Amino acid sequence: MNRRAFLASAGVALSLGVAGRRAASTPDALVVRVWFSESAATHDALEDRVEGYLGGALDEALDAATVEFAPSTVALPHEGGKASLGRDWPMRVAEGLVGLGEVDPVGDVNLLVTDGDPRRQPAGYARPHVAAATGGAYIARMPPVEERPTVVPYSVPAAATQLLLHEVGHALGATHAHGTARREGDALVASPMVGSYLWASERVREEQLADGNVCGGAYPSDDGASERRLDLRYADCAARALR
Repeated sequence: MNRRAFLASAGVALSLGVAGRRAASTPDALVVRVWFSESAATHDALEDRVEGYLGGALDEALDAATVEFAPSTVALPHEGGKASLGRDWPMRVAEGLVGLGEVDPVGDVNLLVTDGDPRRQPAGYARPHVAAATGGAYIARMPPVEERPTVVPYSVPAAATQLLLHEVGHALGATHAHGTARREGDALVASPMVGSYLWASERVREEQLADGNVCGGAYPSDDGASERRLDLRYADCAARALR
């Protein structure tokens, strides 16, 4: 079977095989296994920041979640782009599922973090049980989670950190419709499943947020909002959607 045909069947393998691993595991212990690209792994603080911000958000949403790190790095031809994030990484996870390659997938979420530029699209990718996100260098610049409030001013490091939550949320079943936005004084605050789409062009915003949200209330306009902020915790309705 060539790689294209194998990738076409990977969705079935990931949905059935990885889900089967999940069913056989402890039912209340969700695990996210994280791989770094070779470049992302050079940032000493990255592991601590991923564990702190992603682990904290998942713990609050699900009560029991573990973020663990693969012992090896992932060699990539490119640190970003659809081919690396949306095709090559899911392929490697699917190959690992059937005993090929070096990736040993878990039954919940298999997350790849790369050193790609999170300001360039696609910045991330997700399908059931598989997620990829760029921005490793920026995430490593974030302060330790215990030194930062839950809601932070918009910045590239904060947006890259929120992107981890966004893609893992998708891998666990949440959609953009499970995101919220709210006004806090003169600031507009976006939750992870909405993220930076809140300030995208009208065309992109309509494409990505066309279904509105299932959390109650419409997305507010940014008219008169002098500050952009990002929430680094899942909205309540997103937390309920995670599985």
